[in-house]
Amino acid sequence: MYKKLPFSRVILALSMSAFASTATAAIKYHRLVWDKTPAHQATIGFSLSDNTKTAFVKYGFSSNEQTWLKAPIDSTEVFKEKLTSHFVRLKNLPANSAIYYRVCESKNCSEPFWFKTAPTDNQPFVMIAGGDTRTGWENRKKGFRLVAKIRPLFIMHGGDYTGSNSHRRLRQYFDEWALTFSNDTIDGIAYKRVYPVIPTHGNHEDNEYKTLCQVFGIDFNGDNKCNTDDTYGAFNISPLLRAYTLNTQYQQSGWSTEASEQNTWLQNDMQTKGKTTLWRFAQFHKSIFPHNSAKDENLGLFNWWANTFYDNALNLVIESDTHINKITKAVKPQDDSYEVTENGGTVFVGEGSWGADARSADKSYPWTIDMASIQQFKVLVVSADKVELRTALFDDTAEPLTRAAREKNPTLLPENITWWQTKGLGEVLTLERDINNRTLLQQANFKKEIINDVSTSD
Repeated sequence: MYKKLPFSRVILALSMSAFASTATAAIKYHRLVWDKTPAHQATIGFSLSDNTKTAFVKYGFSSNEQTWLKAPIDSTEVFKEKLTSHFVRLKNLPANSAIYYRVCESKNCSEPFWFKTAPTDNQPFVMIAGGDTRTGWENRKKGFRLVAKIRPLFIMHGGDYTGSNSHRRLRQYFDEWALTFSNDTIDGIAYKRVYPVIPTHGNHEDNEYKTLCQVFGIDFNGDNKCNTDDTYGAFNISPLLRAYTLNTQYQQSGWSTEASEQNTWLQNDMQTKGKTTLWRFAQFHKSIFPHNSAKDENLGLFNWWANTFYDNALNLVIESDTHINKITKAVKPQDDSYEVTENGGTVFVGEGSWGADARSADKSYPWTIDMASIQQFKVLVVSADKVELRTALFDDTAEPLTRAAREKNPTLLPENITWWQTKGLGEVLTLERDINNRTLLQQANFKKEIINDVSTSD
């Protein structure tokens, strides 16, 4: 004899059963991207098992899927005639909120995902910045797993995702990128938390200058066109930070027009929009002054950007390409180089090594605080009055943060992360701002550094 269930429970059971039976769609190479207005917008990218089928995204603002909305594909791009990617741009999202969704292929839907939009106030946040994931796949996977444990608001990637920039290597890359997703149970349902990435064009993407828009769906200038202009742009994460992404590869022969357009745009943007946030960060691939003797100095980039950065109070630059780790003092341009300033300047960190084999850190400058040949990325806690910058090494010792812990504290970091110890400073480099909004090293740390320099010179 069967027990009669209440009508509401029958409907819920049928709903859950329907999704359980359809949550088998072969949605592949899942990624989430920010390229503008991250408090209210995000781009979901994916590939399908069968591109003849109709795809869409179901999304909502709670785990109650009966209230979810439906968003169609906005654009489809084919990379090197082999990798087809579909992009759905979610807009008009609530700020500082969880967004829940599934990617659907005809009647079949993927497992459920969620992400968080950026705040519109001065709430602090954690972010990650690194680059050069092209080789050293076991190390890059360790870094991917560490992302899932840290639960950042977003990731800035400095380019060189793969070695050959081929469809095969990108498929492998996005398969492994799923390791960055955190596992959560929400209202009894298993979700994956996905972290937005802001990508950069690296030299290993030079065989296709449309990689960022074809593979990530980037549309920095908002013209709904996929072209080489989508390799640079800027937007506010929140009132705390404006993030700039630049293309160093325009310094190659044949790109002089694009280089001029980028540099004119950068100067205009920093002058008109740079002051709309408390902090300004930039990411680009090639290091201006690499800390490896086999790498040439990029004086062309220095001539392009050094004065623009200083004049408009760019606080932090994250470089890649060299496959080493470095942290500098605050600097300002002087002739054809930099000089250390205690009156406010720009700090440079980098230089890649998120997987790619570390090269020798064998070339220092007067403004170098420390450098090392290690695998790493940067973990930054951004708040109104300061930025705390740490360098995370890749191992499996970190204890993963829970969803509840992150919701309770937006700046909490996992226990037992292996942090690189910067000479004279320890694990944390603290950035502050002067009255002109340029970067100062926190005075207590700076004194320690001076003491260290004196003691090690004896």
